Amino acid sequence: MDMSHSNSEIWIHWVFVSKESKPIIDFSKREALSQTLEKFIEDFGNSHGMFSVLNDHFHLLIKLPFKTSPDDFANNLKLQIQEGLKGSGVKDDFLDWKSDPYAYSVSLNQLSAEKNYILRQDQKHQQVSLLEELKFFGM
Repeated sequence: MDMSHSNSEIWIHWVFVSKESKPIIDFSKREALSQTLEKFIEDFGNSHGMFSVLNDHFHLLIKLPFKTSPDDFANNLKLQIQEGLKGSGVKDDFLDWKSDPYAYSVSLNQLSAEKNYILRQDQKHQQVSLLEELKFFGM
């Protein structure tokens, strides 16, 4: 069966958490990580992608590239982050992530709501801890 005209619209909300959820992302690291994530989204041609970087984790909403497994995607992202941070002069030794990121799929009709949710992460985590948030999503 020829699948040359196949299309994929699998959107995933990723949550990458620092090991032991320690607040290791200071302002300069946050800026460098944000620039790296912006470039990553741009490189994937994912104009609707979105992210939010906090002091102990980051959220990323992005369309999973066709023919790419979630594991391959996460590993590629981690590699791109390491390379991007090295290029910006920030030591990447602070990126001691939990081995597996959290992830869940987002339906197309919920993309707008999910983007707003990611935009409000700073405010949300003033009221709800990361652990409480992950439990809410069953992770």
